[in-house]
Amino acid sequence: MTARWRTVAYGALLVGTVGAFATGAQAWWQAAAGGSTAPLTGTVSSGSLSQALAVVTVAGLLLSLTLAARGRQILGAVLLLAGAGMVAVGVARPRPAADVVAEALRTVTLSVEYTLTGTAWPWIYAASGLLVALGGALLTVLAPRWETRRSRFERGAGPVDLDDATAVWKALDAGVDPTSGSALPSAEQEAPHEASPDRENQG
Repeated sequence: MTARWRTVAYGALLVGTVGAFATGAQAWWQAAAGGSTAPLTGTVSSGSLSQALAVVTVAGLLLSLTLAARGRQILGAVLLLAGAGMVAVGVARPRPAADVVAEALRTVTLSVEYTLTGTAWPWIYAASGLLVALGGALLTVLAPRWETRRSRFERGAGPVDLDDATAVWKALDAGVDPTSGSALPSAEQEAPHEASPDRENQG
């Protein structure tokens, strides 16, 4: 069950992030003047806010793969807020500034009178924000129950008995050097070295 919810959380974050990038680059408004039209993307219409929120989301998604439980909880709250911001931007569907529209139309017509028509892309952007908010909420609530990627590679705290072949094998399998300082010395290693009679005579 825990693995399933982790898949749901990261799946929602991934789909929401990709959706935010894709829909933010689409035309949120169509400007028409003199029989010609010019598209105005979400990035242009929102003053790059839609793209900035998507960048925050992808950075948080990658960072969450390296953090411990408490860090992922805090990051989940940040992603929740970022998703809420994306929803707000998509629903608000900000109109582009007049000079931005005029610049876009200048490439297709000389007319200065124009009309703006909205598209459905801002709503899809808002839906992507909902997915990001859902993933962030799940990350905040359930992160303490998930195994961190770092913990998988942490060495065991206990020493390894070198006389126990099974323990040595398990240590090697876990990536622990059984001959390191944390290992228990074997009976042969514990036995004191007897001085050679020849050496004593030489002394």
